[in-house]
Amino acid sequence: MRHKTIILILSLLTLPFLKTFATAQIPDLLVYKGDTLSIFANPLELLPDIDSLRLRLFGNKAGCSSTACWREYQAEWLIENEQLYLIGIYSCCYYEDSLRSNLENLFPEKYFDGKVKADWVTGDILSPQGKRLYYVHMGYESLFETEVEFKFDKGILIGIKKYDNPKSKESVFSQNSQKLIEFIYSNINWSTLPKTDEKNIKVYLQFSANENGIIDSVDVMRGYSPPFDNEAIRVVKSIPEWDIYYRHGKHERRAWTLPIVFSKKNKRKYRNKAVQKMPNP
Repeated sequence: MRHKTIILILSLLTLPFLKTFATAQIPDLLVYKGDTLSIFANPLELLPDIDSLRLRLFGNKAGCSSTACWREYQAEWLIENEQLYLIGIYSCCYYEDSLRSNLENLFPEKYFDGKVKADWVTGDILSPQGKRLYYVHMGYESLFETEVEFKFDKGILIGIKKYDNPKSKESVFSQNSQKLIEFIYSNINWSTLPKTDEKNIKVYLQFSANENGIIDSVDVMRGYSPPFDNEAIRVVKSIPEWDIYYRHGKHERRAWTLPIVFSKKNKRKYRNKAVQKMPNP
């Protein structure tokens, strides 16, 4: 399982044609019915000889790469008469170095009239559209209001499906670390916990929320003792709302890992504070 550290640790899912990158990546482009769309896919990576081809993309010149473009290129595709074509490969720094692949040299047997028939592509290509609902600093994991899925069989377009994700919602507690901390430690029943000489007791929990944003699944990843473990579970389950994720039009559970620190400092700071039952509007 991969994790991304913020105030919590979010486990993420991968998408088709995607190698795992720790930074959000520059998308390839797809021209369809006159519109140029961003796509969360890199069909060129499906070529069996992509690693050797990568060395020859720009002749004897090296393209640039960055944390947002580890593959060292951006490809442009075209759907014409239900057929997928490769029409351009550019350096990640094209507007600075003007490096562009010579497709005829790279694909002498497939090249015709400025295009390369992409008959090696079988699978789905996803185009994110509309408003970005939330940003994920990894690969192509950011979620958008609408997703259009193009289905291909050996480069032939065999279907298009549209998904709407407007039910996705971010919680104030996941987006504001201070509100989350205040809620958790103000809601701990400090008086019911056993006395201990340890200064800091940490209980690590992994949790997820249902389609209504209610945290209904909590597991102890690393506990201390039943009284502390159970209190940590109770207080996390009492968080009024959490993020709701929809991808491909379906609810998507995401697991978050959170340490609960039972310390004298937290007890003194939060024990007598007013408990915040609901987030501010």
